[in-house]
Amino acid sequence: MSGFTGLPRKDFQQRIKTIREYLSEKKLDALFAFSDEYRPGNTLYLSDYYPINVIEESPQGVYVPVEGEAVLFLGAINAKTARGISWIEDIRSIEEMDRFFQRCNEEKGRKLQVGLVGEALLPVRYYRRVQSALEGSEFVDAEEIIQRMRAIKSHDEVERMQNVAHLGDAAIRAAVLRMKNDPVTENDLAAAAEHVIRLAGGNIGSATIIAAGIHTKMPTWRPSAKKIEPGEAVLIDANPSLQGYCADVSVTVFNGEVKGEKRRLLDLSRQILRDTIDQMRPGLPASTIYEYFLERVRQSGHEQYFTPFAKGMRAVGHGVGLDVVEWPNLGADSTFVLEPGMTLGVKFDLHGFE
Repeated sequence: MSGFTGLPRKDFQQRIKTIREYLSEKKLDALFAFSDEYRPGNTLYLSDYYPINVIEESPQGVYVPVEGEAVLFLGAINAKTARGISWIEDIRSIEEMDRFFQRCNEEKGRKLQVGLVGEALLPVRYYRRVQSALEGSEFVDAEEIIQRMRAIKSHDEVERMQNVAHLGDAAIRAAVLRMKNDPVTENDLAAAAEHVIRLAGGNIGSATIIAAGIHTKMPTWRPSAKKIEPGEAVLIDANPSLQGYCADVSVTVFNGEVKGEKRRLLDLSRQILRDTIDQMRPGLPASTIYEYFLERVRQSGHEQYFTPFAKGMRAVGHGVGLDVVEWPNLGADSTFVLEPGMTLGVKFDLHGFE
């Protein structure tokens, strides 16, 4: 059976090879990459298995030694399913993790140097168990290697990103079309968007946001039974996942005809977004994208209506891939340079008026 993403096995073997080269260079014995069930990117990238969430609240991890075979750790139920999907042959329950690491420590006969990825997602309970099993060993932050690898997509990955982006567009269009049928609620629009995603064989990459009228003043919102009134602004944010790869698509529309200042704001936001995207090219420092975007918004005199990506103006975009939001951010303090193969979401929403 092929893996979840449909990418060739050799791609995953090459990723493991690249990690081993990194381990040798840094003089590390192994790398442990961790994910949870809702942000699976790190382990999906290495194992080609996408866990079923909620059925068991279980973290997951991939252990890559500098020599030897990779090991995939999952909850007991997911571990059984993964044996027919993941290319990794050694698949174990995550409850065996501490015993496994203890044996690794004993076999080496010395303290281990382990690169850790996904520390922010690792529950304290499991971290303590690993730490206890590897008592005296040193954990080194190795986030950089997976971040760099995941940031540059292969041709096949870019193709999957294009497919899921089209699906995100289709979901948005379905929600807008549904709005033309009165009466309609936020829940109705969410259902229309997610119906399209499911029909295409996709998953919900992150929660669908439908915020109408007064709710557009919130930085985020769960769809509700609120009726969408004529003339109200509606924020639609639909994020599908297809073959493991995600899209992040968001628009602000109005229920009915739009005139005057509201029309001008919509046209302005569309133009600034297009101009910002046109600025993006390989070799350009990422911070200049943030600076360009904010300068255009300031020049417009309508800063109060724009929220770049997150409250606090921390970025105007971010990486998109196996997770809806992943490294890197397009922020003022971004130090990376844009490279071919990066897939980035550049997004801001119109907020604060009904």
